[in-house]
Amino acid sequence: MSGLRSSNLRLAKSFTDRDRDRFLHDAFEFMVRFFEKSLAELSTRNPGIEGDFRRIDANRFTAAICKDGKAMAKCSIFVGNSLGKGIGFSHGDSHSGTSYNENLTVEADDQSLFLRPMGFGMGGERDTKLSEEGAAEFYWSMLISNLQ
Repeated sequence: MSGLRSSNLRLAKSFTDRDRDRFLHDAFEFMVRFFEKSLAELSTRNPGIEGDFRRIDANRFTAAICKDGKAMAKCSIFVGNSLGKGIGFSHGDSHSGTSYNENLTVEADDQSLFLRPMGFGMGGERDTKLSEEGAAEFYWSMLISNLQ
C-alpha cells in the first residue's frame, strides 16, 4: 500500500511583487531573443526579405521587415508605458512608449504567472493566458500578419 496516494496534491500558490517583476523582465528578454532570431531566420528563408533588429536600451527594441529594400512591417516593443507595468507593442518604430497597439500585463491565478493581452491587437484574446513563448509568438504574429 505504500504506492497509493491521491493525484490531487496541488495547493494554491501566491506570488510577490518581486516574482511579478522578475517574470515581466524575463518575458521581455525572451521576446528580445525570439525576435532577433526570428528576423534572422525569416531573412535566410525568404530571398529579398531582410529583417532588422535593433536593441534601443534595456527596456526597448525595434523590429522591421523589408522586402527588396522597402519597409513592409515595423514595430517597437517595450517594458513600461503610460499604463504602468507591462510589455507594450506599437506598430512603427517610434521610441516614445507613449502610444501602443497592444499591452501585455502580468497576472496570476492560483498556480502560475502569465501575460494577458488587453485585447487591442488581434481581437478576442483578452481571456488568453500567455507564457513567455506565447507572448512572443503573439507579438510576432502582430508584426508579420500583413505579410502573410
